Amino acid sequence: MGQYGVRIIGLVTTMIVARLLTPDEVGTFAIASAIIMIISEFKLLGAADYLIREPEITDLKIRRALGLTILISWGLGLLVLALGAPAAAFYGIPSLAVIFAILSIGLFLGPFISIPMAVVARRFEFRVVLAANIVSSLTSLATTVLFIYLGFSYYSLAWGYFAKVITQLSVVCLIRDFPKYWVPKFSNIGAIARFGIFTSLSNLCNKALNTVPDLVIGKMGATAQVGMYSRGLGFVQFLSGTLQMGVAPVVLPYLSEAKRAGGNLTESYTRATVLLGAMVWPVLSVASVASVPVIRIFFGDQWDAAAPIASTLSIWLILRSTHNFANNLLIASGKERLMLAKEIFILSSAFGLVILSFPLGIQAVAKSFIILGVFEILLVSWLLCRAVNLEIVPFFRALLANLVLSAICGAATIAISHFVSFDHDQAWRPVGMIALCLPVVWLVSLKALRHPLYGEIRLLLKV
Repeated sequence: MGQYGVRIIGLVTTMIVARLLTPDEVGTFAIASAIIMIISEFKLLGAADYLIREPEITDLKIRRALGLTILISWGLGLLVLALGAPAAAFYGIPSLAVIFAILSIGLFLGPFISIPMAVVARRFEFRVVLAANIVSSLTSLATTVLFIYLGFSYYSLAWGYFAKVITQLSVVCLIRDFPKYWVPKFSNIGAIARFGIFTSLSNLCNKALNTVPDLVIGKMGATAQVGMYSRGLGFVQFLSGTLQMGVAPVVLPYLSEAKRAGGNLTESYTRATVLLGAMVWPVLSVASVASVPVIRIFFGDQWDAAAPIASTLSIWLILRSTHNFANNLLIASGKERLMLAKEIFILSSAFGLVILSFPLGIQAVAKSFIILGVFEILLVSWLLCRAVNLEIVPFFRALLANLVLSAICGAATIAISHFVSFDHDQAWRPVGMIALCLPVVWLVSLKALRHPLYGEIRLLLKV
């Protein structure tokens, strides 16, 4: 409920903002938030995961985790403040300095939110997590819209984020034993830091991959181009992320349990990949064909130029999801160093491809990510083959059913376009037709292909 509730509120926020702000305004905030997101990836340094995964935790461990998080997060907050003026000068956008200052508040307050939330998550008190996430997201939405109407332009998005952080802190303060989390301990924190360094760096590279185009286009091009590209990418990421978010917390425990039980880890990995792909690939295939009406439904026709970008990036995300659980597999196998090396190599390649392709236009940038996706499949397949003895041929043979399933759904979407024009002024018509027909096509295809996901669905319905 918490994850999907926040996702829905985020979608509503995006749809409203896309209609109230121009691509240039959205692009300005996208540049700032992209830089902040990269920096803030280190703010926890694995402290929250450390508390959740430790066999036993004490008040001392909690205080040490808080101490480490304060040292890292406050240091990053000061860095963000210091970078505000140079970033504004580098991009030629004076307002970036103010946006940086507002967003830095989240880094200073973050430790007093993340550590208590990790403890309540460890205790399975997810009502607190639900309340914090939903209430803060609604507050952020209301604040953002109010400030836009008051004429604050792209600053409204920053103040919406500020309201979200303050609301989360307010909810956390209601936890019965919250006062103990105000007293940090700064000694003997090396074990926690060592635990999180590889994971944090890997997550940083992984998330930074999505911000590479914003940063490069923001420097080499115009903010309107940043806004258009980020909207196309954001749309397909929303679809992909929504389908994956429900299983994401389960994958690492699932693979770890397979290893502890002495089972075949690569078979478990292959099965998880096949099941997820059967959900993600067909949806992205449909999005690639029907990007124009769906973009209009979500954001309005002023964002039509984002549709071709979304179509191309849908193919990239299909390629990327082929090894979506690779990091979980490497962690379960104790290969965190390889995981980090992989992410650094892919991120470096992305920077090179975007810089080389941008002179040909933002659509060329999107197409360069297809090249990156193919390269990533080859690299990760080779790495997993060497590191965990993944059998490449059986793995890709298992994915053939997903490929056929995606082709069927894509073909059905093309067929619908011959009956209802995707360029229709009333975008709800083709989108409504797709929403009615494609679930049936998908389910029938699962049964006809004897896909393992169909068996899981039947089992779920029986329960």
